[in-house]
Amino acid sequence: MICKECGAYNPDHATYCKVCAANLKVDPEVQAPVAAEEEPQPTKRFTRPSWIPEQSEPVKETVREAAEEVEEQTAPVVKHAAEKVQRVVEEPVEEPVEETVAEPEAPEAEEETPVPIWTPTQARRKVDIVREEPEETEKTLSLDEDEDSIYNDEEALEDDEDSFEYEPTPPKRKQQKKKNNTLFTVLLIAIIVVIVGILVVGGYILITKLTGKDKLTPASQNTEQTEPVDLPEEQPGTTETQPTEAPASLDTRNAQLQELVENNNDVVAITVVIPGKSTVTIDFPNQDDYSYTNAEDKDITRKVKIPVEVFYPNQPLDQTTVEFRPDITITNPDGSSYKVDCPAFTRTFPKLNITVTNPIAGEDGMIMAPESNVISVNGNIDNFDGASVTINGVETVIYDGGYFMYDFKFADGVTEDTEETITIVATKNNAVGDTKEITVHAYKFVPEPMKLEVKSDGASLQADKNGKLTVTGTTLPGATLTATSDNTTNVLCGSVNVDGEGNFSFQVTMDTSFYGMSTITLNAEKEGAESGSTKFTVTRGFADKETFLKYYNKTKSYHEIPKAITIQELLANTSQYASNAYGFRITATVVEVLTVDGDTVVKMTLNKTNEVVYVHNLSEKWSPADNVGSKYNVYCNFAGTYEDTGCCEFLGWFAKKA
Repeated sequence: MICKECGAYNPDHATYCKVCAANLKVDPEVQAPVAAEEEPQPTKRFTRPSWIPEQSEPVKETVREAAEEVEEQTAPVVKHAAEKVQRVVEEPVEEPVEETVAEPEAPEAEEETPVPIWTPTQARRKVDIVREEPEETEKTLSLDEDEDSIYNDEEALEDDEDSFEYEPTPPKRKQQKKKNNTLFTVLLIAIIVVIVGILVVGGYILITKLTGKDKLTPASQNTEQTEPVDLPEEQPGTTETQPTEAPASLDTRNAQLQELVENNNDVVAITVVIPGKSTVTIDFPNQDDYSYTNAEDKDITRKVKIPVEVFYPNQPLDQTTVEFRPDITITNPDGSSYKVDCPAFTRTFPKLNITVTNPIAGEDGMIMAPESNVISVNGNIDNFDGASVTINGVETVIYDGGYFMYDFKFADGVTEDTEETITIVATKNNAVGDTKEITVHAYKFVPEPMKLEVKSDGASLQADKNGKLTVTGTTLPGATLTATSDNTTNVLCGSVNVDGEGNFSFQVTMDTSFYGMSTITLNAEKEGAESGSTKFTVTRGFADKETFLKYYNKTKSYHEIPKAITIQELLANTSQYASNAYGFRITATVVEVLTVDGDTVVKMTLNKTNEVVYVHNLSEKWSPADNVGSKYNVYCNFAGTYEDTGCCEFLGWFAKKA
């Protein structure tokens, strides 16, 4: 059947044109008006559903031959129709994942929407064909029925295959994925085979080393071929070369020694000449000797390689550097023998070091046992592998890191004056040992030293104008302190308070009529500690010089030195004059200014006698440090002797330049 639209040839039973999709059963005159108003849209076609089996090869061949004949006749028309269909399709869409059968539309529909086709990027195109649904879906073709009135699905599909080659994308993708999986599997197997091969080779090399194949073994059956000598298992093996004829120039009474390193082991190679029918013997200190007999009548040389460990004494050493000289003997056939001189070689060995972490000596340098008379001894040693530690002859366990511990106990009934020595000895074969000695004392009750300090910065020990003074300091926590004054009539001391940290304080109250100084005695006691005591001076100063002179002139106790009284008289009657009852004036020159416990002490010399005296400066207006070499009249009280100098000590209230 010829299409009225594009002129393409179609089978007689076809309803739609396979090129332009025009309805072949509709009268073109009826369809013309519609075509004038709107450009006809290509109808949908069926894609081959997945449930339709492929055609047999003879049928496909027949269809292809018919299609090729038609295609040659309608090639120009087909090209024109294909361009027209391309214009109708507005935009390409992606390839559908699954092939589906589009629902056919009624033949009386005025418009048919074009379905997606393959995009230009794909190699081939496919358009779904929408056919007219027959009136009865299960109706079969009878012999009397017109074949043109029934749509033949199989022939239509054959036509579609001839016109549009299908590209079953999903199956091809699965095949490609299957190929990729196959390649990946092959590659993975190859990698596993390579890894297994590497492991096998590495294991073979490791086993070879562990079984001793890389040790000193015969290299060949020539003059250098070696033979192992039977030695105890704990010692490294010895190797030797095959005997060769001795050169005439080689001395039979001297051996040659060469130090080597083979397989990370130190080895000495000894070359010795063995006369005919004689035997050579090399003495080893801790294992069987090496011996070889020359069975020939001529002299031969033999080279023996011996690990240096064979010569070690395997006992504690006294020094780190040791010289080894191999002992070689040649025994003649007649039984006589002689020594072969061989060079010596030296080796350096480690030294053990003991560190004692307990007990530790106190501040007095003594180590005293606790009340239980048991002292725990702890420490460690270096190079502990294979070492041993004894404490007073008793071997102790050495733990990881070289640590050891031991409890030393004094005998029952020892007195507090008993002392003993703890001896720690560390030894190791082929190493220099170490020894530590600790002197310990049996338990003895020793009272804790008492701490008692009064805070004094000069002004802090002076009462205010009301006669009040607060004394502070430190002592042992828990100590009990008491304070008393040498002038209980005019100077009173309050109770002393001690806090948990040992800080104490108390108040001193002086009578308003009292001037001068008073000595305070402070005592401290605590159970288990020594008792303590200290003395210090508190003062109440005069308002001015006139008040000082009036106070002592009233009692006729004012004296000028040395006019009214001498230094010798003061020192001879210290208990009488070193009090608040007497006032003095000295005329002296400033020699040096000292600072003692926060107080300013002025060293001066008396003008007339040139005697040295020390004056505590209690005046805020006097600056003796700025006037060294100046002469002053100092109004003061006698306070006794200054420290260990034997010189007079005064409390200076006022100072005027003389």
